[in-house]
Amino acid sequence: MPLWLDLLFLGLAVLLWTKGGQQLDDVVMMLMRILAVAFALVVLLGGQWLLLEIAVLALVLWLPSVRSLESGSRF
Repeated sequence: MPLWLDLLFLGLAVLLWTKGGQQLDDVVMMLMRILAVAFALVVLLGGQWLLLEIAVLALVLWLPSVRSLESGSRF
């Protein structure tokens, strides 16, 4: 895949992930986050850009764990 398409998919993934976190409906939030992960996986598995793969892996490792999300309150 060309670099511009990889960057477009990564941008869409970040946008969907952040917009999904702002949703009050859990179903819509989960759908948007699933789509974000799908876009990121397309870039990681379909692309050949090692630098982008390392950056996304670093972002994933930086994300909070499920335990910290469950212990906190959404409201």
